[in-house]
Amino acid sequence: MSFWVPERRPDPELLDADDVSSSEAEASLADIEWVHRWLGGRALFRRRLLPLLAALPARQSAISVLDLGCGSGHVGRDLLAAAAESGVRLRVLGLDRKTSHVRLVDRGTAVTADALRLPFRDRSVDVVLSTLFLHHFAPAEMVALLAESRRVAASAVVALDLTRHRLALAAIAVIGPLMFRSGLSIADGKTSVKQAYTSDEIAAIAAPVLPGSRVAMASRFVWELVWKRP
Repeated sequence: MSFWVPERRPDPELLDADDVSSSEAEASLADIEWVHRWLGGRALFRRRLLPLLAALPARQSAISVLDLGCGSGHVGRDLLAAAAESGVRLRVLGLDRKTSHVRLVDRGTAVTADALRLPFRDRSVDVVLSTLFLHHFAPAEMVALLAESRRVAASAVVALDLTRHRLALAAIAVIGPLMFRSGLSIADGKTSVKQAYTSDEIAAIAAPVLPGSRVAMASRFVWELVWKRP
């Protein structure tokens, strides 16, 4: 490690606690959506994810995407809107372990379940997707999650997540108090960065369970993992 990339420091995030109030959770989830919309997530979708999805074979009339750790469903909604603008036909199903989060997603478009034990048949969706989700898991849990993703995905597994860096922590310290609605978001943002994996770390974890997977930096502080079924 270096000064700019310190040792990983895993810690529970406040939004994941069972006793967080519904109003505080909704405010924090709204902050996460704001980050996605205005700090580069939306642009990454259009630049990197949509071309990848458009090139995949669809088993039915539309490409099916399973969005792990969907929260309020903002990624799925934005992905569907971007796909419609680009002429790509998608179906998105969200999954989150917290019922309170799933209730915020459009009815019938998300399920409550454990990402480590996906309630789906082998190769039952085209793509398993996660954004800002994998950093929540220890390496051994990550192996189990990626194995489940591979089992369920007919075509590809795609993940985008933070990389650990002191400049990312500094950005949260500056932007959070100015723009976030919830104090949870500032604390959890810092926790997320501190326990995030570097691109080299995630590549090493993914290699045995997703042979042939590719990990690359998608932006200054975000890496992208892509595995396509041979």
